[in-house]
Amino acid sequence: MWNYRVIRKRTVLANPKSKNKRTYFTYAIHEAYYDKKGKVGTITQESINPFGENVEELRHSWVMMAEAFGQPILDYDNIPEPGYERKEDPIGTALDERIKKLETGDEELIPWEEVKKKMEEKYGHLDEEQYEKEVENERKEKEKIHEDYFIGVSPLEKLIKNLHLDYKEYLIRDKAENPWNYKEDAEQCK
Repeated sequence: MWNYRVIRKRTVLANPKSKNKRTYFTYAIHEAYYDKKGKVGTITQESINPFGENVEELRHSWVMMAEAFGQPILDYDNIPEPGYERKEDPIGTALDERIKKLETGDEELIPWEEVKKKMEEKYGHLDEEQYEKEVENERKEKEKIHEDYFIGVSPLEKLIKNLHLDYKEYLIRDKAENPWNYKEDAEQCK
C-alpha cells in the first residue's frame, strides 16, 4: 500500500567560523510505502509534484496529495518507522534487488521490440499509430469532462476552504514579518 504523506526533513548547518550549529526544517509531499501492519517502510527520496498523463490523473494526484494534510507528519530521519517489518514487504524487497542489479549492470533493460513482441503474442497486433490516436482522443475527452464538470466547481470544499484560510493567515503573518517580500499593489490571496 502507498499514499502521499507530509515529510519533515531536518537539516543541521554549521557556521564555518563560529562552529555554531543551527537546525532547519523543511516540509514536502512524498510517496510513502507501508507494510501489512500499516508501518511506513520507505518513502521517495525526492519530494513529489502532482503529475498525470492527462488532466484527470493530474487532478486525482493533486486531491490525493491534499489528503496528506489529514495525516500525521512523518520525520524523514525516522523512516522506516519503528515496528516496520521488511519481510512483510515482498514488493519493496524485489524492487530493491532489481535496482541493485540495474545499478551494478547485472540486469539489462528489456528492449522495446521484445516487450512489443510479448504483448502482441498475448493481445494480438499492436497498431502503434492507432494506439497513439486513442490516447490522444482519451486525453481530449478527459479535458472536456474537466472543463464541463470541474472548472468553477470546488471539490473537497471543506478541506480546500480550511487550507485556503490557513494560507491567508500565513500571508498576513508573513507580510507583517517580511514586508519587503510583497509589492504594495499586489493582490494577495483572492
